[in-house]
Amino acid sequence: MFTLLYGILQTISAAIYTLVATVWHIQQALTNLMMATFLFALGLVCHPIMVIPMLLGGYYVLRNFYFHRAKIQRGDDTTDTLSRTPRLRSFRNIGNISSRSEDNEN
Repeated sequence: MFTLLYGILQTISAAIYTLVATVWHIQQALTNLMMATFLFALGLVCHPIMVIPMLLGGYYVLRNFYFHRAKIQRGDDTTDTLSRTPRLRSFRNIGNISSRSEDNEN
């Protein structure tokens, strides 16, 4: 009886150990794959041949972003009327008793 119980516990223990070891090996393999992929991509990006085009591209993107922001903040360019939303005229109701010049059209 004890031999049968010992055999069952030993089988369960070996199954649990095998499962944990398999999961650990899968986790290690995935970690190594992710690190190798990242280092490969980093090696491609940081290759000396790619540094100059990457710097030029970064400069181009930042320059366009800066000029776009300056154009929006300046606001005196009237040729770009398509991207702006039209202004709605104010209207008067009981809740709005302010007097504006657009309201006085009598």
